[in-house]
Amino acid sequence: MSSSPPAGPVTPASVDARAAQLTGRLADALTARGLRARVGQGARVLASNPAGEPPDDDHRAKVLSPGLRQTVVCGVGRDGRLMWFWQWSGPTRESPPEYEPLCAADDISHAADRIAYVLRLGGPSQEAER
Repeated sequence: MSSSPPAGPVTPASVDARAAQLTGRLADALTARGLRARVGQGARVLASNPAGEPPDDDHRAKVLSPGLRQTVVCGVGRDGRLMWFWQWSGPTRESPPEYEPLCAADDISHAADRIAYVLRLGGPSQEAER
């Protein structure tokens, strides 16, 4: 599902406003798929699968297991359009994060489906076997 670009001049403020709208929509779509999602600073959506979280009463598991979590960022792609990017840790603690294109920012359903797939529990889905 694609929507038309915003009317008027494209400015950093209009890009930020559009990214803010899209992050809220993606968080809602992820929540509808049974995930936890919250909007973070810098047009980030932090998603997690509650089924992958360690038990609350197991302190050791909480320290050793980060759970199933993924951060995506809404930003401007090489072609100038807004896109979703996977955010990955850099190769060392001191390295900045790395970003990999996920999909067009307006394609909320596709982005949410891909994120939900990455955060799933269990083996490959039937869709992946096709």
